[in-house]
Amino acid sequence: MRRVILLLAVLALTVMVAPAAAQSGVVFTFGEYGNPVSMDTAIVTDGISFRSAEQGCEALVQFMGETTNVGPSLAKDWTVSDDGMTWTFNLVENATFHDGTPFNAAAVKWNFDRWRFTDHPQHYPEQVFEYYEAQWGGFDDASLITSVEATGEYEVTFTVSAPLGAFLNNMAMPMFAIHSPAAVEAAGANYGSPEVGYSCTGPYTFGEWVPDSQVSLARNPNYWGTIEGNIDTIVFKAIPDNAARLAALQAGEIDAFEGPNVEDIPTIEGSDNLYLQYRPPFNTFYIAFNYRIKEFRDPLVRQAISLAVNREELVGAFYGSALVANTMNPPSIGIGFNANVSTPYDPDKARELLAQAGYADGISQVSVLAVDDANNVTDEVVETIPVRLYYMPVVRPYNPDGQGIAVAVQGYLDAIGITSELVSAGDWSSYLAARSNGELLGLYQLGWTGDNGDPDNFIGYFFAGAENPIPREGFYQNAEVGSRLMEARMIVDNARRDTLYQEAEMIMAEESARVYVAHNQVPLAFSSRVSGYITNPLGFELFRYVTVQ
Repeated sequence: MRRVILLLAVLALTVMVAPAAAQSGVVFTFGEYGNPVSMDTAIVTDGISFRSAEQGCEALVQFMGETTNVGPSLAKDWTVSDDGMTWTFNLVENATFHDGTPFNAAAVKWNFDRWRFTDHPQHYPEQVFEYYEAQWGGFDDASLITSVEATGEYEVTFTVSAPLGAFLNNMAMPMFAIHSPAAVEAAGANYGSPEVGYSCTGPYTFGEWVPDSQVSLARNPNYWGTIEGNIDTIVFKAIPDNAARLAALQAGEIDAFEGPNVEDIPTIEGSDNLYLQYRPPFNTFYIAFNYRIKEFRDPLVRQAISLAVNREELVGAFYGSALVANTMNPPSIGIGFNANVSTPYDPDKARELLAQAGYADGISQVSVLAVDDANNVTDEVVETIPVRLYYMPVVRPYNPDGQGIAVAVQGYLDAIGITSELVSAGDWSSYLAARSNGELLGLYQLGWTGDNGDPDNFIGYFFAGAENPIPREGFYQNAEVGSRLMEARMIVDNARRDTLYQEAEMIMAEESARVYVAHNQVPLAFSSRVSGYITNPLGFELFRYVTVQ
């Protein structure tokens, strides 16, 4: 009976909050690349979803201002045991979820149990909790977090199986924001959808999500903390085209957007009504290989492709302010950047390597190899296909023009004798799903913006499991890389961690495991009416600080 009463109360509160979808008071409209995937931060990996949800969903700790330093949020302070195995967080006592239910240690435990245990009623099998698996080593008994206990009404204690250098940084990541258990239970697998949205503790409540149009959020009058700016309503307006977003900014239809075209930057800089801000380069754009392609398993072929790509030219043509990338970890990362890795442009050497590999006449067709039940790539050829170059269907902070860059790379490949065809894998959700399943059979674009300022969330996120083939990374496998990254993940000595990450980067560079292209200093364009926007290298940017005149 209490459960029925609770659900009725949640529904009643939802109805009461619904009018907030209307735009009222001071409105801040952000031009967005496209649609979120979900407002359930635990099951998404894309920046569009996080940017919307993180305005209203809070984790125990957060990244502070323009840095990757970790500070208080829902936890006001914390302690760690001498052996690094036990972390205790003291929680704020005046926070309430948007559905009216209380925030406390039991709610924190419920969220972590949901993510960790595959048999939890709300760990839905049709959903992928990719970040939990990647950051905490896996689910169930594989999880580095072995226990989460409410040791007081506002005290929660975490026990880990081994010391973890990135523990606090992980905790600050937006995918570990705390959601209302009652709201998730009531909505089921539909939680986070356009019909439901989110119910968290933060300064903005979910208002309305009209797919392919906009998401609106409303100022939370019962917010436990402080809203420093003057925004009453946040609107994320979907405008996929960069030039169209600029036109909307100039027309006053939006107040800000991310990633203007490089050719439009002088227009913005020369305007009396617009201005730019830049994020530090904390991202990486790259071209990956699918290792089910027989020819791509030859390091000479991969090295040839890497040498064929003119990174300097790509950066100059497509980016307003970016650094050429040689490694996965960007130079702005605290530890783990290897400055000794160099990836030159040398098409003559590329042709020599192709001939040495047995492809003096070039490559136009490639062989797709089978995989067994353990995801091992076998020697069995299952089909022959053209060389495919997949391009991303959306603009991302690290990739301002997926198709344009693909056309340029296609030209570089053609110059060394590799004939390729450009391929679209559908919309962004379809592209990410195909990548996760290892179905992008060829070369494919992808990139990464760091979530927690730690290399475990850069190179470690992708390759710590490389002892075994990783389907989502094109079946990449290298036990040396995997062992170094796993060791670095589970120690707290940053000097030793730095060495291990640099070693892993060098191994991958020597085998040309990927073609890294650029670290972009992402520009954001604003109306001159906007002030107080704080850029963050991780893209963790809270609109609660924004003021609109």
